[in-house]
Order: sequence, then structure tokens, then C-alpha cells
Amino acid sequence: MNFSYYKYILYLKLLRYKINYFIPNNTIEFIVAHYNESFDYLKYLPSNQKITIYIKGKIDFDITLHKKNIKIIYLKNIGKEYQTYLFHIIKNYENLSKINFFFSASFINIKDRTRNFTKVFNKVASINKKKFKGFYSSGDRYFLFKYEKPKIIDPKMRIFEHITSQNIKHKIILSKIYPLDNFFNYYFKNKKLNKYITSLNGIFATNKANILSVKKDIYKEIINEYKDVGSDYESGHFLERIYPSIFKLDINEKKT
Repeated sequence: MNFSYYKYILYLKLLRYKINYFIPNNTIEFIVAHYNESFDYLKYLPSNQKITIYIKGKIDFDITLHKKNIKIIYLKNIGKEYQTYLFHIIKNYENLSKINFFFSASFINIKDRTRNFTKVFNKVASINKKKFKGFYSSGDRYFLFKYEKPKIIDPKMRIFEHITSQNIKHKIILSKIYPLDNFFNYYFKNKKLNKYITSLNGIFATNKANILSVKKDIYKEIINEYKDVGSDYESGHFLERIYPSIFKLDINEKKT
């Protein structure tokens, strides 16, 4: 780990303090997609907000870490974080939190993901001073550093294999609806695909209204595609790229 990584870790501690002391209790829910990672990230999450951890790996939650604000749910290892997010939305559709922060537990071990998590965490921790606009992701052009360029989504993209951060190749179960733009238009007919904003590593925060802007049956139809234990799905990678288009109601597409 280099200095920049520890810089983000230090900043996370500061942001935790800000939320604990300046954000009303239970305003935010942290939804964690957890496999076999350590629970070190809990040190950086606030104690006055809801934390729901979905565990898909062969790991037991350390009971000594358990606090009143933490809820543990074990799931079969089907799909990846995208299946976990859909499960949470469907299960809590009628009782969603005001702000919902979705992320994978792996962020704490990978510098780029720690940076991306910190960007979104910073925005969420500032809601006492600024109105929450409804959606934030680490791929949002509105808070990319000046030297970074927006990710551009290829509407015709396909994904036939996935190489993990550990350089492991995963076979992909192909989507029944493809390419990406057809998938988006099929499920989200009333929304506009934005090619200039994406969600890096599936890390984003969105409000209740944005989630409810999509009917519950749509979420159910998508999650029903995920059936095989341990498998990775092309449509899940589509979702990672289009979360801002699904959940951001005030997107103004960049002119070309």
C-alpha cells in the first residue's frame, strides 16, 4: 500500500466522524455486498446509520463487531454485487431508507476502489450542508478530478469474459437481451441512456425516490435471470454501467 491509499483511509475516518455528529440517525443505509473479505471496512462506517451486510461467502460474521445498527443476511453465491443490490431493493421496496449507499466490501483492499468509495462517501457525508441531488457515483463527471476524463459507455457493448482484479478470468453467462442499449431500453423504457456517466466498481448512492421510479416488477424480472451459483452474468456488467441512467432523474447528456 502506498501513501495515497493511506490518505484515503485517513479521510474515511474524518468522514465517519462528520456523519456520526452531523447527519441525523438512520438517514443513510449502507448496503454491503460481502463475499469472503475482512470486515475492516466497518471501522470507517458511521455508528448512527443503518448497515446491512449481505454475505455470500463461507465466512462467519465476527460477533464482536456486531452493533445495533448492523444487520447480517446470508445469501447464496448467485451473481455478484448486482444481484445483491437487486435483492435488497426488492426485499425493502416498500420500506427503503432515505439514502441508500451500495458498495462491495472489496473496496477496502484495492486502492482504486478505495478512492472511488471515498468520492461517494464524501458526497453523502456532506448532505447536511448541501442538498442531496438524488444520485452520486464515482464515475459521475461532476466530481471527477480535472485530470480525469469521463468514462464513455459503448451502447453496443458485449461482455464475453471478465478478468478480475486478481487477474482471474471468469466466464460470462450472456444476457438474453443485448447489446447494452437494447437491455437498457427493454427494461427502462421511460429513461434515457447517458453515455458519459457510469458507476465505477458498482459503488453509488441514490435516494429512495430514484429507486421507486422503477417498478418493483422490473427489478424482479431482471433478478430472475440469475440462477447459477458462482456464475457471472453479462447483464450484471450492463447494470454496473447504467446505474446512473437508471437512478439519476436529472441527467443532462453532454452535447457532442
